[in-house]
Amino acid sequence: MKRMFLLLLTALLLAGCGSSRAELEPVTESEAYDRVEAYIQRAAAALPAGAHLEAAAQPSSVVCKGQPKGRVTVVSTYFVRGVAVDDKYFDTLLHWWEAHDFKLLDDLRPERHYLWVQSTTDGFRMSLRDNDHDELLLGAESPCLAAE
Repeated sequence: MKRMFLLLLTALLLAGCGSSRAELEPVTESEAYDRVEAYIQRAAAALPAGAHLEAAAQPSSVVCKGQPKGRVTVVSTYFVRGVAVDDKYFDTLLHWWEAHDFKLLDDLRPERHYLWVQSTTDGFRMSLRDNDHDELLLGAESPCLAAE
């Protein structure tokens, strides 16, 4: 099941690597790793005191589909432990994101617990979702960038 989740996540991320994103200040792959981790840590701080993060997978660079060779997006995902899947946590993070220059790209509630947002300043995207095991996952990804 974890493999299926990672494959689905990768497919979603690759779909987001298109050239439709506005040209923003370029970042290096190393800077992107730092930035996705910083975004995750900052967003997680908005959750209740009992919440803590556990890596769901190692942060990685994924080839951008439909882009010239050598373009990648940096991806990182964590389980959010210590809190139940509840709309109030999705609302909490959505308010935090909106207050920190993210715009909502997708909200699948009430059918599914899933939020997807994008930073208006640098094009990085974040998500909060549940899985089939009633676990919360918080993720971040960079725009497509040149691989190092």
